Amino acid sequence: MGMITQLDAAEARALGSLAEKSMTTREQYPLTFNALQNACNQKSSRDPVMTLDADSLGRAVQGLVEKGLAERQQAPGERVPKFRHDIGRLLGSDDVKLIGAMTVLLLRGPQTPGEIKVRSERFCRFESTAEVEALMQQLCAAAEPLVARLPRQPGQKEARYAHLFSGPVAASAPERPAAAAAAPQPAPDRLAELEKRVEALEVRLLELEGRLGS
Repeated sequence: MGMITQLDAAEARALGSLAEKSMTTREQYPLTFNALQNACNQKSSRDPVMTLDADSLGRAVQGLVEKGLAERQQAPGERVPKFRHDIGRLLGSDDVKLIGAMTVLLLRGPQTPGEIKVRSERFCRFESTAEVEALMQQLCAAAEPLVARLPRQPGQKEARYAHLFSGPVAASAPERPAAAAAAPQPAPDRLAELEKRVEALEVRLLELEGRLGS
């Protein structure tokens, strides 16, 4: 096997969104183009939040189809085509935990094992943060690494991991404070804010449980 398949930002978002919806809203999967666009551009569970227009998404979907990672289907009698993913082909495995963890990394960028554990709970169940850490280390050490371990950020106990399907990751990427401060901020999405706070609490609770357990 040569180099791992490379995805641009729009392709990574489209593939992650297809994989996510195939696990969370099975009754609506495969997705229509409009449903996929909504999934790519949703404000919760995405980092960064994107606004892909029809042309950008069209190119991304075409790119995924050409790479064998997505398929366009149109059943007889259906008005619009629908799209399904083959993320297993990208990962070389159909392991549910691997797909769950990688879907979260594709949709939300670099994350700690604790964050990956909490955020992938909608798709699969890891027994512990240590199990996520072990999977990430295994993916880092593979002959063709799929993820990279980033240095710890100030104030964080855990190192973060990032997928390598969009090329090398800048090790010292800050948590976007400067750029965000410079741009006029839209009114915060209340639900997204609330989800973030709940998630942060869950991650801290996991860390506490881990410490008490050990």
